[in-house]
Amino acid sequence: MTPRPDSGGTGGRLKAAWQALVSRAAQAPPTADMARIRLMYERFREILAGNDATLQLIAEIDECLAGRAVFTLESLVRQIHKAEMHVFVMVKNLNLLSGNAHGGLYARLRELSAEIAAMSPLSGDAPEQAEVMALEDIRLDRALLVGSKIARLGEARARAGVTVPEGFAITTAAFSAFMSANGLWERAAHLEDLVQTRGDASAVALACQEVQRAILGAPVPERIVGTITGAFDHLAEGTDLRVAMRSSAVGEDTYVSHAGQYHTELGVRREGLLDAYRAVIASAYGRAAILYRFEHKMGTRETAMAVGCLRMLDPRCSGVMFTRRPDAPDIDAVVVAAVPGLASALVAGEQDAHVWITGDDPRTPASTLLTPDDLSGLSAIARRLESCLGGPQEVEWAIERAGPIVVVQSRALIATQRTPVQDTPISDEPPLLAGGLTACPGVGAGRVVQVAREDDLDAFPDRGVLVARQALPMYSRILSRCAAIVTDIGSPAGHMASLAREYGVPALVGCGEATSVLLAGMPVTVDATRAQVFSGLLAASESAPARPAPAADAPAVQALRRIARLITPLSLTDPANPVFRPASCQSLHDIARYVHEKTFEVVFHWGDVNWGDTRHARRLQVHLPLTIDVIDVGGGIRDAGARRDDEPHAGPAAGSAGAPGIGVEDVLSVPFRALLSGMLDARIRWDRPRPLSARGFLAVVGERMAGLPGEALGVGGASYAIVSDRYLNFSTKAGYHFATIDTYCGHSVNKNYIHFRFAGGAADGARRERRVRLIASVLASLDFKVQTRGDLLVARLGQFDQATLLARLEDMGRLCMCTRQLDMLMDTEGSPEFFARAFLAGQLDRF
Repeated sequence: MTPRPDSGGTGGRLKAAWQALVSRAAQAPPTADMARIRLMYERFREILAGNDATLQLIAEIDECLAGRAVFTLESLVRQIHKAEMHVFVMVKNLNLLSGNAHGGLYARLRELSAEIAAMSPLSGDAPEQAEVMALEDIRLDRALLVGSKIARLGEARARAGVTVPEGFAITTAAFSAFMSANGLWERAAHLEDLVQTRGDASAVALACQEVQRAILGAPVPERIVGTITGAFDHLAEGTDLRVAMRSSAVGEDTYVSHAGQYHTELGVRREGLLDAYRAVIASAYGRAAILYRFEHKMGTRETAMAVGCLRMLDPRCSGVMFTRRPDAPDIDAVVVAAVPGLASALVAGEQDAHVWITGDDPRTPASTLLTPDDLSGLSAIARRLESCLGGPQEVEWAIERAGPIVVVQSRALIATQRTPVQDTPISDEPPLLAGGLTACPGVGAGRVVQVAREDDLDAFPDRGVLVARQALPMYSRILSRCAAIVTDIGSPAGHMASLAREYGVPALVGCGEATSVLLAGMPVTVDATRAQVFSGLLAASESAPARPAPAADAPAVQALRRIARLITPLSLTDPANPVFRPASCQSLHDIARYVHEKTFEVVFHWGDVNWGDTRHARRLQVHLPLTIDVIDVGGGIRDAGARRDDEPHAGPAAGSAGAPGIGVEDVLSVPFRALLSGMLDARIRWDRPRPLSARGFLAVVGERMAGLPGEALGVGGASYAIVSDRYLNFSTKAGYHFATIDTYCGHSVNKNYIHFRFAGGAADGARRERRVRLIASVLASLDFKVQTRGDLLVARLGQFDQATLLARLEDMGRLCMCTRQLDMLMDTEGSPEFFARAFLAGQLDRF
């Protein structure tokens, strides 16, 4: 008769728990279904990915609220809605893994989502099927339908009281219908695949041209044609109206500017509406635009294209206004750049401008383009737009002949804090070039690359200094690897200047003779802050300073702060606390934390669930005192036929079901290789007899006589490793102790973790508890958070980089082998400290 476990002792409770587990396992099918195992693993990976994305959003919101990042509210709200979907998928997958044990999470998530929607500026009942909307009906909450540029224009008209051109928007619903009707989505998605797989420049260029030609030649559905022409006729009222067709992509003018990436068609008559519409849509698939979106991790469907049709202006002058100085946004000043007539050449970087600066350090050029009243009116508009749109703005404007100031576009200003100019210049030598205008301050050094045509960008090297005649927005393609920019012509108000500030690339524009002085291949240092260029590589390139966030009292900041209360706080911190339950979740962070924790409770027992699965396991042929069977759920072990002829192999021994055995060289799983590396450490002599005291021997014999038989506990069976390329669940029952290591070890810090659980042993309770104290001491020294109760230990390590996790897994492999059967040596209370010091000092011969 099996002795009854002592219900008051830790060891007894553990035996009872394991006995129940073994009983349940006996009722389960003898083999696990491999498809089910892999499906469970994919759900687990989706949970990790969703948790990673949610934590990244939380970090971004915190950066914005702390004033360390520029943002626009509508772009963050869209990301929040994506995070809600990520959290929903996490909840769904947890319930699928656990047999719907956490169904209460659905109701709590619905409640939180409803609260977020009530506060969201994008939560209005937008008529999602409307294919045209009049500008007077548009507000910021229609950004997903009319694009951010036109939504901001409608908001400025309604709330800031500024004059904007009359017009309407052809919505993203029309765009989607056009793309679907002509079967263009798949071709567009192919461009993203090409860029993502690092296709060569010529292949990407050719593919972009093919997609653009297909768009330009595709018919606009008749229903949309009638809607567009009807809206135009209503606006024209029988006159010979001409309009400007302007891009308004969903992601345009948000946290990334898209400055100059898309096409604008001016002076369009009724008969040219459809051609102009297709031309604007086609510009979304130009090579520069595709690469720009890819660098900012924005997919094609995330940047759906609406098109604004705005009454054409005939201004006496126009230009660009910065509501704060781009290099000193904390100063109360307005910067106005103006040219006669239309400003299209100015923003394209093909024309210089006259520049006025208001404030304590005013600047007035020798120009009569703007009167004092004009400047006063522009300054007043600047402050109203800041208040309305939530922070410093970059504004395109025009003054009609005998008419008012008209705002054509307003987007968040990308600014850089000017670095204090040092008393001593970079070099005692005279500069090669001096003068021009600072588009983005900073210092950059590299070799000159002269760019005259777009094709010259294909071979642009890392850390090159771009020198060109004009400051063109197509340079966005290479800004991520550009050390500095110098141009003959251009203005800090141009699109390229905005892009340079966005990427933090030091830039000088309007230098006049850069292309004749700075020759290809010359090593130069560009001090854009001082507007000087020196010979030689005199300084390492400096990163642009952090961009300022909108003022703390701006409406956008206040709105984000209200919404963030439902996103970022974390109140569920202790899984052992009774309040750690779905009803206590107060934020998306809480729900993600709950799912993350409960998921580990499920996956920790994968090895138990699949114990004895000999059908799908491959036995590891390795010189260790453990039998290890490996189940691969994706890229964790090499296919039997994939081994090179020149690679050694441990031998052809089969797994327990006749499947070929595998050697250590066949293990591709990154975390499993690290664990095995530690277990196989040559300093650990597990194969020699371990010294054993008489008291230790008697403790083992006595415990075996009083406890459950080994076969009831599953002692002596194979250890199991469930592996993928970056995942490991390793469970072992050898030697009367039970240990599980569960880890994901990839390149995303938010996904990475190691969880470890250890219990049991062959000796009496006191000795087992001493061994647990030894393991706890070692793991705490290795940055783990450790909890112990009797002879049970749980340890966690999370959010470390891959290299750190791999080093810890090697340590755990060594610890696993060193502490094997060590409980019988735990004779005194000082034993744990003695062995912990030895292990951490690398004295593995003491074990």
